[in-house]
Amino acid sequence: MKQKLLLGTIIVLLFGACGRSDVRLRCADEMIEQNRKDSASQILTGIKHPESFSKSNRALYALLAAEVARNEERLDEIDTLLTVALDYYRASTDSVHIVRTLFCAGQVARSLQCNEEAMKFFLEALPYTEGQFVSDYWRYVVNTWAGVVAAKERLFEDKICYSQKALNIARRMKNASYECLSLGDIAYGHLFSGRYDSALHYTEIMHEIVLRDSLISQLPYIYTRFQGIYTQKGEYALALKYVEKALRHRAPTDSANITGHYAEKAAMFGKLGQYDSAYHYFLKSEPCPDPFTQEARYYNMADTYYAMKRYKDAYECLLRYTQIDDSIKAAAKSSELIALQNLYQHERLRADNLRWRAQVAEHKHRVYWIIAVSVIVLWVAGGIYLIFYRRNRRHLIAQQKQLIGQQEQIISQQEELQLRNEEHLKNLQKINELQQKEGELKGAFFRQLNFSILQQVGEAGKNGNIIFSDKDWDVITENADAIFDNFTLRLRETYPGLNKEDLRYCCMVKMQLSQSEMAQIMHLEKDSVKKRLKRIRVDKIGTGSGITLEDLLRNF
Repeated sequence: MKQKLLLGTIIVLLFGACGRSDVRLRCADEMIEQNRKDSASQILTGIKHPESFSKSNRALYALLAAEVARNEERLDEIDTLLTVALDYYRASTDSVHIVRTLFCAGQVARSLQCNEEAMKFFLEALPYTEGQFVSDYWRYVVNTWAGVVAAKERLFEDKICYSQKALNIARRMKNASYECLSLGDIAYGHLFSGRYDSALHYTEIMHEIVLRDSLISQLPYIYTRFQGIYTQKGEYALALKYVEKALRHRAPTDSANITGHYAEKAAMFGKLGQYDSAYHYFLKSEPCPDPFTQEARYYNMADTYYAMKRYKDAYECLLRYTQIDDSIKAAAKSSELIALQNLYQHERLRADNLRWRAQVAEHKHRVYWIIAVSVIVLWVAGGIYLIFYRRNRRHLIAQQKQLIGQQEQIISQQEELQLRNEEHLKNLQKINELQQKEGELKGAFFRQLNFSILQQVGEAGKNGNIIFSDKDWDVITENADAIFDNFTLRLRETYPGLNKEDLRYCCMVKMQLSQSEMAQIMHLEKDSVKKRLKRIRVDKIGTGSGITLEDLLRNF
């Protein structure tokens, strides 16, 4: 009697445990559908022995655990889970869960930069999305992400096709946000296919929907898309107009995007020949944290300086562009190496998983044979296992040596890159020193050319009388233009308010004459000369009190 009671209690407990596990799985499934993956993760963590489930529950547990692991970026755990789920759902009629499993597998492959494998999973999922119980949401996301991967592989016609299907589904769902996203994807495909009018058409439709449904937060991205299209078409005035609109709809705290727009405005003004405005926004975009924006910023400003025939400034911008480009390439190379290591580890785990699964399947077929054989057969099996173990160990040791070699190669490449950077900095210092010496030599040569005129200043110190003729001033002006790259002409172009006498004062400053010497030449009091120089600096040139006229003209 006691034995029967004990047996009944065990059976009830087993059924109760199975029931609770089923409820937990259903609850976790609903939470993942509601995008509450953290809560689902807590429920799954409480399930201690999923191997005791039925095949269907085990497959559902594997799918849910894989989705949670992908959300938490634990990619090393996903392969085994997805294999269990895929094997079961591919053989079942459950179209809802096979779509979710294939979508999860595609996203994992995409995270590992295996776009071809990701596309295979998405394409396999597409026919299942037509199932009766599959929601429009899953039809939408599968088509959308298939388009994303197609764009990564530069298959823009395929991207347009998948995005068009996603657009039809979004309209059926009456979801304006999804509709705008699909319209943006279609416009993206047309833009990179060179069909700018089609890209404009779909962007305008997206703009109308945003205004209709008051999706104000989407406006900056739409105006930025307009700006990109018109830039590709070469219509820089219209592109500039939409950059202004995007700026008006940016939050004041969104400094990263605002400074990025300033960089775009600088490029547009440069293309339009409005060089002062280009320089103004070039300076305003300096705080932008995005390295790609900084790279484009210096490259575009180099073009602007080149168009202005300011070749020295263009060269400096190109140097800065080269530095940023090198740093971006170095970072990209490092991230690629990390991605390759992750992919290598994932593929190794997958191979190990497949090998062990094959061995498990083989052991299942042999289980009755193993029971029937003698101790000798068990001894042979143990020997085979030992051989496999040693072979795997040698294989792992070889792989570890290969990985160590790769790491040493990476370290040597990093050291080589550091040496190149140090050499580059030394070259920049040498260039700065040469430029400084060049300025000093030019100043000395300028004074030497005007030596005969400067002698008059010295003689005036003795007899107190000096007169410069217009011819003397013409000689000084010609010398200044010859030595300092059209010094007076550039002054007049940059500061149109300077008159002929102002230019003479600037030439005397360039000759490094003292205010007393200037007073002797101009027959004025020293205070009058000082006031005249201040008026030129403040009223004519427009500089503040933080810089003197001598400092301003020294490098002009």
